[in-house]
Amino acid sequence: MASSSRPLMASDYVSIERREEKLDAVRKELNLVINALPTQVHPTERELYLDAILDDLDDREDAPWTVWPQDVYVLALTAIKALGRNPVGSETLLTSEHFPILLHHSSLPCPSVFSASRRPPPLPTSAPAREALKVLANLLVLHAEARNLFASSGGAKAVGRALAGKNADNEDITLGNEDENTERLFLLGRLGFLVTLERPRAVGVMVDTEDVVDSLVNFFTSLSPTTPHHAALSELLKLSNNLIRFYPYSGPLLDTEQWDECFNLLLYPTICQFYAIPFIDISPPLSHAIHVLLAIPFTSRLLPTWHSVPIPSSPSQSPATPSPTSSMKTFLNKLSNMSSPSAIGRRASGDALSPPRQGQGKTESPSSSRRGSGSSSTSRPAVPVTSSHDPSALPARLIRIFDHFFDTYLPWPRKPDDPLPQGLAMDELLPPLLLLLTRAAAGSEPIRLYLKETLLPSSIDRSPAAGALESRKGTLGNILRLMGCAGHTQSRNTAGELMWAICKGDAADLCVEIGYGNAAGLLFQKGLSGPPPAKVEELPTDHSEATTTTNMNPSATTINVQPASPIASRHPRIDGPSALGGEPQAMRNPVTSLRGDIGNAADGLDSMTQEEKEREAERLFVLFERMEKNPVISMKSGADGEGEGKKISIKDLMRDKLAKGELEDENGYDRRHEAEEDERDEEEALRDLEAYKRRTGRK
Repeated sequence: MASSSRPLMASDYVSIERREEKLDAVRKELNLVINALPTQVHPTERELYLDAILDDLDDREDAPWTVWPQDVYVLALTAIKALGRNPVGSETLLTSEHFPILLHHSSLPCPSVFSASRRPPPLPTSAPAREALKVLANLLVLHAEARNLFASSGGAKAVGRALAGKNADNEDITLGNEDENTERLFLLGRLGFLVTLERPRAVGVMVDTEDVVDSLVNFFTSLSPTTPHHAALSELLKLSNNLIRFYPYSGPLLDTEQWDECFNLLLYPTICQFYAIPFIDISPPLSHAIHVLLAIPFTSRLLPTWHSVPIPSSPSQSPATPSPTSSMKTFLNKLSNMSSPSAIGRRASGDALSPPRQGQGKTESPSSSRRGSGSSSTSRPAVPVTSSHDPSALPARLIRIFDHFFDTYLPWPRKPDDPLPQGLAMDELLPPLLLLLTRAAAGSEPIRLYLKETLLPSSIDRSPAAGALESRKGTLGNILRLMGCAGHTQSRNTAGELMWAICKGDAADLCVEIGYGNAAGLLFQKGLSGPPPAKVEELPTDHSEATTTTNMNPSATTINVQPASPIASRHPRIDGPSALGGEPQAMRNPVTSLRGDIGNAADGLDSMTQEEKEREAERLFVLFERMEKNPVISMKSGADGEGEGKKISIKDLMRDKLAKGELEDENGYDRRHEAEEDERDEEEALRDLEAYKRRTGRK
């Protein structure tokens, strides 16, 4: 750290004469800049510092960097990185004099304005090159102008070629050790992500010219999802998402979304990473893998891939001390041995999933097969033979991730509207997960059936004693509580869309399964303001009525349709023994979807203890308080001295009526009212009888 908080002056660095020789003085000043507090460097001094250091890195015969040892060379680039973290005063990095200097020292394969006869750029994986890449990455994050400048300087093509392991002359480059390669890969992924943001032309160059999809497939195949690789995987997944989102599609719309089959290659390696990531927190790289999967459609050609699961290798094939992902790496290495398709082959087959070849001990360039290379592969399977078919695997893992979120942050019986840990945004974490489940349910019937049987099994306990569905512990309870929350609109809407997709967009079926009380908000959002019509069920052929119908008319259909109930809110459903032997159907409460005699609900207060009644009254008072805080709702009663209405608290009004005994049990009032009507009817009948006797002369 700096020895004091005194302001730093660029003149201290500029005043060092012959900086190519006085290395100790240069090291001292550069370290002061690197370790300085943000307040120690004034914006004006920051610009002067950057001008001086970049001048030492310029294309001049006497430029100090050409004779500096590597540690001083790296210190100079690190000082530029430290100064460039503040957008105020660092704009000089964007000038036409300085930006090409950064490109040269980053070793990106783009045309350089430097004279090759003086000194070539550093090795791509060397410390100076990686430090210059960090400067560029920070610059593109802080300045939109820098992203435009990088794109216009051929940045997209350079990143695509660098990911392919090529130099500016399209020749293979020499890579470093694993740590150096991983850090460089992270930086290239970050630059690729930033240069493709809302730039279809840049995406088109990377995909169509530089075969970046093949490169990404290769990296997803070779990188194990261990902690050292998480940052690189996250950036590459973000880049993949950008490529799919901003690619300049030219074909017709595919179910209201555009798609190019060249991206089919990305699905299987991404799914493999999704299964192999050893945790289920909604955090990178898992969250980025979910975003990529969310961008890939469930087409008929891709369904076998969506339903596939990698098979772990046998113990004999595993290393002596297996890592958590050793089996996955073995499987992916098998996948990588498959040949890469050409542009015509890929667009014709669409489901080719094989990445390019891998090098011996290094991540070799995947661009040996270009889109126009003419190689062909016409007999490759859509899913490698080392995978199994299991449509339930994808939704099962997504549900585990969803449940883990609630178990960690909102354990039962907490509700989604309860306080969350600071900095946790539910509407940023859950909607992509729920949307992927929704798309899977809508695009794959086996996945939809699995989700329905998992969330809404026929064996679910629908007795009132088990409690309301939305108050129960588990996945279904969490989803229903999300559908009823008020503070997280995106999560609420996506949870509703998931249940809508599981029920195939059938409003009546949705109400049967979860109750109109839970479905009302979603139905209102879809323009259905009232309860849907009663659900009509088809009785099986062995039903007694169906048998009778069959005997009467052998040519008629054997299906007997249960007529809709005149009460639209009652939805009969055949379950269990009723479907097999014709036992009486159990009715469900239309609001709660619980079984039981709906008529018995009127006697609920009679069965409540005094303590339960008091708790219910307290709950009502809380609701009254919430109503009073609503500026739209107000109550006026009576008149003040000036004859104007006076606002009365709802809670006070109800408490006053309760104290006066004016609030009667509604059910008791109904019973008394019915008894009074019966008594009046009886008296009227007696009067009619007496009148009849008088007319007939009978006694």
